[in-house]
Amino acid sequence: MGFAVSALATQTTMNVQSDCEYLLTRITNTLSRLAMESQSIVEQQMAAGQAYMAAHTDEEGEPTQEAIEWVNSTAFNAIFNAKLKEIQTKEQQLNIQKQQIETNQKMNSTLKESWEKSVQSNIEKTFKYGN
Repeated sequence: MGFAVSALATQTTMNVQSDCEYLLTRITNTLSRLAMESQSIVEQQMAAGQAYMAAHTDEEGEPTQEAIEWVNSTAFNAIFNAKLKEIQTKEQQLNIQKQQIETNQKMNSTLKESWEKSVQSNIEKTFKYGN
C-alpha cells in the first residue's frame, strides 16, 4: 500500500510541476508581448512628436519653440504615459504571479524528491535479497 501511495504522490507532484511550467511559459510570453506593446507606444509617441514638430515650423523649416515645448509637455505625453503605466501594472502583477508559481514549483520539487526517496526506500525494504 505504501508503495502505491508514494508512486501516486510522485506522479501528482510531477503533474503539478508540469502545470507550473506551462503557466510560467504563458506568463513569460505575455511579458514579452507587453514589452513589445511598450516599445510600440514609445515609437508612436516619438512619431507623433516628430509629426507635430514637422507641421509647426518657422520660415527656415525648423520647429518652433512652442512646438518643441508642446511635444515635451505633460499634456502631450499624458496619453502615452497612461498606456505605459497600464502595461507596467500588468507586468508587475504577472511578475508576482510568476514568483508565486516558481515558489510552488520549488515546493513541489522538494516534495517529489521526498516521495521518490520514500518509493526507493520501500522498494529496498520490500525486495531485499540474501538477508
